[in-house]
Amino acid sequence: MKLFIYLLLLIGLQGCVSYSFVDGSINAETFSVSNFEEQAANAPAGYGGQFSDFLKDFMIGRTKLKLKDLDSDIKISGVIIGYNTNPVALQNNETAALNRLKITIKVTIINTVNDKESFEQNFTQFSDYSSAQDLSTVETQLLEDINTKISQDIINKLSSNW
Repeated sequence: MKLFIYLLLLIGLQGCVSYSFVDGSINAETFSVSNFEEQAANAPAGYGGQFSDFLKDFMIGRTKLKLKDLDSDIKISGVIIGYNTNPVALQNNETAALNRLKITIKVTIINTVNDKESFEQNFTQFSDYSSAQDLSTVETQLLEDINTKISQDIINKLSSNW
């Protein structure tokens, strides 16, 4: 009976172990990020530069890659192509209970170490907020959430070369 309890405990504790594949297969040492262009009509002024800075900090904190402005192994650039808000949760009286801010960024990655790992892809993420709130009052929080999600998607794509 004790063996059975220990076995259950061991199996249960395995679920608490954290596994991370991020950065495991990135074949590079340095990266650079160009300022992202703003082509979305509704994007706030300066959002491209804000996202570029966010992505740099995010990658420094979550990968082994070192930031290098010139002659980097991985060159990241992109364009903000979508920045929209839409109602998502209609109530009985057909008014929106929630609104959704959705951002799409077209990202180009050039890997100078291994050209096969270069790619261009659109990344889209969203964050919901109460329709009782004005977008301008919650926009900073929403952008933080969306920037985190898109940055993580970019790193996942970089590190999943299979």
